[in-house]
Order: sequence, then C-alpha cells, then structure tokens
Amino acid sequence: MRLSEDKVRRIAERLHDELAQGNLLAYRESAGAKTGVGRAARVKAIFDFIVEDLRREDELDAEVEKVLATYSREIKGTERDILFRKHKEEIARKKGYIL
Repeated sequence: MRLSEDKVRRIAERLHDELAQGNLLAYRESAGAKTGVGRAARVKAIFDFIVEDLRREDELDAEVEKVLATYSREIKGTERDILFRKHKEEIARKKGYIL
C-alpha cells in the first residue's frame, strides 16, 4: 500500500468532516448513542473503503508488471508508461473495476 494507515485514517477523517460540513452525508444517530460513536463508525467505513481500493490498485499494478515482464525486449520510458496504462485499463475492465 502506497500510503500508511495513519495517512489513510487522516484522509478518511478529513473526507468525512468535509462531507458533513457540506451537508452531503445522510445518516441518523442512534438514540442514546455516545457523542462521536457514529462519526467513528462512518470514518471507519470510509477508511475501509480506501484501504480496499488501494489493495485492488496494488493487485492491478502487480498483474500489469507480470504482463510487461513477458515482453521479449526491455520496455523503457514513455513506451512503458503507455503500455502500463493500456494493460491496467484492460485488466481493470475485465475485473469490473472502475478507473
């Protein structure tokens, strides 16, 4: 994973707070729930989503690296970037991921 868990947690908290500030979150607090418990659960859900997305991204990148390793010659520079992007989009499409 390219980001530490601490950074992902801070992103999740900030995203939650920005969405809440803009009244873009729809939720109901449980009756009698302690203050902050609902927020923590929502931040955790956002955190889990981001971590899962980063895990999928890493898996895609590893698959693309395997494909590029099968080429008979060494691919460098811009050509490698173009082929990497092309194969990544193709693999993601086959898996039903949205890029």
